[in-house]
Amino acid sequence: THYKITQTRSAIGLGEGKKETLVSLGLHRRMQTVYHPHGPEVAGKVLKVKEIVQVENVTVDQVRTKEEQRQERKADRGYSV
Repeated sequence: THYKITQTRSAIGLGEGKKETLVSLGLHRRMQTVYHPHGPEVAGKVLKVKEIVQVENVTVDQVRTKEEQRQERKADRGYSV
């Protein structure tokens, strides 16, 4: 029900149109991941930058907010109280 879109390549050297498409998808840096619901306008944007991004179909329970993604990347404390 959602697209998991990850930018795998840099946008340096691309035309302004493709850079603006990445920004409209919410992608600003390499290896950044965003989630969007299925729809024709998101599909069109993905097709425009298909060489730069990796797309997966995920279910609703696999969608992560920015805060959840940040918590998953955080290192363990190294000790327990």
